Amino acid sequence: MVVIGAGPAGLTAAYQLALQGVESLVLEKDRVVGGISRTVRYKDHYFDIGGHRFFTKIESVEKMWREVLGEDLLRRSRLSRIYYNKKFFYYPLRPLNALFGLGLYNSLMILLSYVYSQLFPYSREETFEQWVSNRFGRRLFETFFKTYSEKVWGIPCNEIRAEWAAQRIKGLSLLSALKNALTGQNGINKEKAIKTLIEEFEYPKLGPGMMWQEVAERAAQNGSRILLQAEVESILWADGRVEAVEVNHDGIKRQIPGTHFISSMPLQEAVLKFQPTAPERVRRAAANLKYRDFLTVALLVNKERLFPDNWIYVHEPSVRVGRIQNFKNWSPFMVPDGDKSCLGLEYFCFEGDDLWRQPDDRLIEIAAEELEILQLADRKDVRDGHVVRMPKAYPVYDSTYMESLAEVRGFIDALLNFQVIGRNGMHKYNNQDHSMLTGMLAAENVLGASHDIWQVNDEADYHEEIAAEQELKARFQDVFARMDKFAFATALGTVSAIMVLLATVFVLVRGDRALYPYMALFGQYFLGYSVTLKGALWGMIGCFAWTFLLGWLFAYLRNLLLGFVIYRAKRKAEMLTFRDFLDHF
Repeated sequence: MVVIGAGPAGLTAAYQLALQGVESLVLEKDRVVGGISRTVRYKDHYFDIGGHRFFTKIESVEKMWREVLGEDLLRRSRLSRIYYNKKFFYYPLRPLNALFGLGLYNSLMILLSYVYSQLFPYSREETFEQWVSNRFGRRLFETFFKTYSEKVWGIPCNEIRAEWAAQRIKGLSLLSALKNALTGQNGINKEKAIKTLIEEFEYPKLGPGMMWQEVAERAAQNGSRILLQAEVESILWADGRVEAVEVNHDGIKRQIPGTHFISSMPLQEAVLKFQPTAPERVRRAAANLKYRDFLTVALLVNKERLFPDNWIYVHEPSVRVGRIQNFKNWSPFMVPDGDKSCLGLEYFCFEGDDLWRQPDDRLIEIAAEELEILQLADRKDVRDGHVVRMPKAYPVYDSTYMESLAEVRGFIDALLNFQVIGRNGMHKYNNQDHSMLTGMLAAENVLGASHDIWQVNDEADYHEEIAAEQELKARFQDVFARMDKFAFATALGTVSAIMVLLATVFVLVRGDRALYPYMALFGQYFLGYSVTLKGALWGMIGCFAWTFLLGWLFAYLRNLLLGFVIYRAKRKAEMLTFRDFLDHF
């Protein structure tokens, strides 16, 4: 059994197989395990390659986290804001915070732009730019999100597919936002919380890397082997099956045969390594799959506290940094000296471009300069730094990726003993928990199951998310149904009129004249009423007319108020979609 790649997906597959007594060989071309989920140690300081929250609704993933980490899994509060124009902005945007931060003129223009987008939206949503502008107005898009989005992806927003936006907001709906607004459930309840709404998460004491180091050790203890600096140079196949891989390990090349192969290496690379070569159309499609590369500049700063956020999104166009992690706020154990801080400045780039090719000392200088430009720390307080480059960190969803991926999938799916898993292995923007799930399902397939791994994080119904949404819908359907004004008013008027008649008949039959004066008071409200059968009939008509009008008015106002509440919840839900976008950049 051969596993290519020792990131979360590959190590999870090896770990699950080892628990079932199946030994595997894990090949990792890097010097460390964990992929982008590694934790780097530098002078007793620990930092991530991007922050990795541990939050999931997948029971098997949750179980594995706790099984491996135990008490080393800490619960943390979340704070992350947008930095723009030397000010911090909460998101979803808070009116007063936005007003004071942007100023009256800009706030007014954003509002007018939003109104315009609602009156004259794009008729077709083909690009990310159109998708965002239709929901929030072009002015807000250009103010807050255009700069950051293009920093992340390195391509114009009008070249990013709208389908990417739709995929990133699964699990956040009007119903879930309504429930959150009404019940206040936005904590760490795994069963019901929507990922975008959570304000708490769990995190390993020394970063996510400790998770994957421990998983690698446990897999090795159960008979599996993990070879570091072992690069797969060729994938040898024939008759619809992979027979072996050719590996360069410590400068020595050798072929490694196997019965099953699981790959989390970048899908583009995997296809181009097949020998004999894959069909030309498949190779062209694979070459068309693009990736965004990533580098982290960790700065050690002589300040106890800099800002309260776990991380900050930098939408400021005057600097190249895209996001800043404050690792001390992720876990205090990651910074050994309480008087110091460790920041991770993250830059999105393409391998080989100007930023990528800068020497480490120059990158540390740039990061320190930009930190001072942003007024988050003084350059003189930066005492040291360390750079980590991560190629192919993010699969790009450009205008052609869907067609290219479909072509590649057709080739891969035809191989009987070869499975692709993980973010890069499937060219899919999976989170850590989804990547782990693909590894789990691939391991089960080796043992005889027949899971379609491509369904993971493809449609929301691959796990209990749809069931939870249906439960919400059933629970709120009656509460939020519009009230039929005519039916309610008619029912209320009829019941009230009958009650007047029955009350009058009761007094007449009882013959208690002491009650007559009290009953006669109805005559002040219902024209023609008297304590007689004829008067009661007139009273019924008057009572029906008044209560019909009151019932109709009540139903109208109730529907109007409910419509306003739903509208507000919908707007909040749409603003929260940007939290999801930012969290997955």
